[in-house]
Amino acid sequence: MKIFLVEDDIYLNSAIVNTFSAINYDVISYSDGKDAFENLDASYDLYMIDINLPNVNGIELVKQIKFLNKFANIFIMSADRNIETIVTAYNIGCTDYIKKPFDIREVIAKIEHTLKLMPNNIVFKDQGQYNRVERTITDKDIVINLTNKEAMLVDILIKNQNQTVSNEEIESYVWGESFKHGHVRQLVSKLRAKVPFKFIENHTSNGYKISVKNIEEDEK
Repeated sequence: MKIFLVEDDIYLNSAIVNTFSAINYDVISYSDGKDAFENLDASYDLYMIDINLPNVNGIELVKQIKFLNKFANIFIMSADRNIETIVTAYNIGCTDYIKKPFDIREVIAKIEHTLKLMPNNIVFKDQGQYNRVERTITDKDIVINLTNKEAMLVDILIKNQNQTVSNEEIESYVWGESFKHGHVRQLVSKLRAKVPFKFIENHTSNGYKISVKNIEEDEK
């Protein structure tokens, strides 16, 4: 699981990174709001954002994250207990508001509850499997490496496994709010050309889905 962390308290930042790394979370961290803003993208499973940050505050970061990916899961961390701040945080799209100081075990529990942690290896219904960490599709001895956008396409379909995801939802997730109309079909066609078996299903003319047979925990 990929986490984007922005916390200007260096000691707290380091403690979160070390704790998450110990349980195999992949964490990218920043302590400056401007640095974080310039490196935002839509590929993370969770964003953890402090409000009071140097140069660009957490509220602006959350707005930009939601612009890039309206489905993003965002935890705001703050010592500000003012109800107006909390209401504002939820109104702009945060998933949870974590009040400082906090017990990291509670944060981990909230992450697991929010994301219902998906294992690394997802087995497709008919053939092959997807590794979310390596961003590869495999079948027997075949290993196919995915580009960033190909992986994001598979990710959103896996997150909604066995359900149809509309073209508009895919466009928003992969390209952000600057929709690339018609590019979903091109991306699907490109991925189908790379993978020698069918795993993405057309479901009506307005979306796609991936059917999953079973899910297995990564043994590594």
